[in-house]
Amino acid sequence: MTNSAIKSRGFTLIELVIVMVLIGISSVISMRFISDMAHSQVSTAERSQALAGARFAMERIKRELSQAYSPSVYVSGSNNSCVSFVPVLASGRYRDRVTDKSASFIIPLVQQGNSIEGVTLAVRADSGETVWQDYPQTLPTNAVEFKDQVAPAPASLSFANAFKNPLPSFDREGLGNRYVLLQRYQVRFCLNNDGELWREKKEDADWSDKALMLTNVIPNKLFTDYDESLQLLVLSLSLQTKDGELVLPSQIQVIYEP
Repeated sequence: MTNSAIKSRGFTLIELVIVMVLIGISSVISMRFISDMAHSQVSTAERSQALAGARFAMERIKRELSQAYSPSVYVSGSNNSCVSFVPVLASGRYRDRVTDKSASFIIPLVQQGNSIEGVTLAVRADSGETVWQDYPQTLPTNAVEFKDQVAPAPASLSFANAFKNPLPSFDREGLGNRYVLLQRYQVRFCLNNDGELWREKKEDADWSDKALMLTNVIPNKLFTDYDESLQLLVLSLSLQTKDGELVLPSQIQVIYEP
């Protein structure tokens, strides 16, 4: 057979089948590679988004707890799902003694000239859930309703001018003669059984003011423990992603430094 005849005869059926099979195998491999790449990119994007949301929520918790009155912090709920606290407005020092009602309170510079309204004055108040769970309707020992000031606050206030009659009693002095002005509401971060992390606020009897912070959280022991002696809150936030569980442990020191 001449070279021209060989060149003109074309492909046989078997050769065509082999070529088609090879093309099919290459297509399958290519599609699998593209699919894996797409899945990896989607998983990475989802994980990054979940991580960003979790970090934002953790940073919000840390920031607000940095302004919390440490005796008011308590962990509650089934499986330690909530942490509650009372935010601090300001703090200052007083002269003389609160136990014999001779004290005069030096108003913090940031509050001087402003009207101080709707706050509680605390001097080494008691701590724990049973003490603070009904705040602000029920005040703990050594936490007293501060008299609303209509006029701008002066540089200092006497004991009689700071509180409403009858004048309250304090059973201990503040460390370094310090007092704290507290907001008249509670804040808490709470994880429900649907994996939703909420920020809630309680001004009256109910936690009515709510804002959703994060979803897809694994309902577990979120706020592991609060050590009152160390003023240390331990928490572990776990998120459910397509690639599995994403865990963010953290420790928050709850020490308000005015």
